[in-house]
Amino acid sequence: MIELKQIAAQGRALAPYAVELRRHFHRHPEPTSREFETVKFICGQLAELGIAYHKIPDGGILAEIRGAGLGDGPSPHVLLRADCDALTMEESETVAGMPRACRSENPGVAHMCGHDGHMAMLLGAARLLAGIDPTEIKGVIYLLFERGEEGGNCIYYVMKYIQEQGIRIDTCFALHVDPRTEVGKFALKSGPDRAGSVMFEVELIGKGGHGSRPDLANNPIDCFVAIAGALKDVRMRHIAPDRIITVNIGSVRSGSKRNIVPESLKFNGTARLFDVETGKLFKERLHAVIESMAALYGCRAVYQEFSGPSLSVNNDPTAAQLAQEALAELFGADAVEEADIDMTAESFSTLSTYYPSVMARLGVWDKARGEAAGLHKPEFDLDERALPYGIAAYAAYALRCLDRRPAFQFAPFQGDADALLRYTDRPVPARYDPPES
Repeated sequence: MIELKQIAAQGRALAPYAVELRRHFHRHPEPTSREFETVKFICGQLAELGIAYHKIPDGGILAEIRGAGLGDGPSPHVLLRADCDALTMEESETVAGMPRACRSENPGVAHMCGHDGHMAMLLGAARLLAGIDPTEIKGVIYLLFERGEEGGNCIYYVMKYIQEQGIRIDTCFALHVDPRTEVGKFALKSGPDRAGSVMFEVELIGKGGHGSRPDLANNPIDCFVAIAGALKDVRMRHIAPDRIITVNIGSVRSGSKRNIVPESLKFNGTARLFDVETGKLFKERLHAVIESMAALYGCRAVYQEFSGPSLSVNNDPTAAQLAQEALAELFGADAVEEADIDMTAESFSTLSTYYPSVMARLGVWDKARGEAAGLHKPEFDLDERALPYGIAAYAAYALRCLDRRPAFQFAPFQGDADALLRYTDRPVPARYDPPES
């Protein structure tokens, strides 16, 4: 059995490599589902390491490290996951008054969710694992570089490929950077961890006119105000008090002149929750509110998106315990904290629906800079000193799982990727890769 203290040391030795990779990805971000150059770069790194891989069209990259020390019986198969896409937003020039270590060179796109760090750490772990004596790797380790995590649902194409090829996976592990946790610390919990979501984008079409005669028009702004007011009551009147749910309207767009009644209005938003039945009830009530108010105000509702509820990330108890023990062995018991519930959504939920899985949060908060900006904010940045911790964590989970062969008590979703898409009421994701010749 490999001593995990050696893995921690090897992770630290790979820090310059990981920093170089992270800065490359940060300078060259690509938006959700369009990570074309990012994929080419990752494939090049894997090829240099001699690691076999397959490009999944519109899904990502699935690489494989097959050990030689398989032993008796079926060998375990572990999947380690990182996501690849960036956000369509501008980053700030400075963080806490200090210049960034590197800046995005792609206007309007930036890695404000830390995926640049995720890719760098998983490639670092790939390099670490590729350098281990194959007889010490007692099974198969898959490395998944997932595209389209930020709403693209490209994990659908990954699951289609895994299921069609009959690829066996026994457990999955992922990291997500956490600006609320200090460098050198991990936050981890068993059970529900990241929320599922309902996503809606609706256009209200009324009747335009002049502000001097609103009685001759049907103003969609009035209709929206009524919908927004009624929406606040849904939580109190229809959702049980022990069910967690948050609702947000993120964008409202209508009109251009103060004296003109606009013909249409678009609004969009999300609800976050932890169980499908609550999500379905909220969605049902939201639809009833929209339709009733549209009828009352003489408008017509067009649903440009009305999907979900997607599933929440559920950390398997056995996988979470294995991760906690591996992290404590790497960095000491004090390095692992109990995580709180996070209401953000994560496509890792698909993997945790099919396989016993765990997602740990990696601290990237630079305490010297003061209060850190949250994910998806222009001022977000990660402390690059965290990268070696993530490299070691990825490798350690895989190696300990292969050594210990834990018995997972897990009930997977009964159905293929298309059945899961129907269950969560989501559309087939858009495709952007050119057809294979």
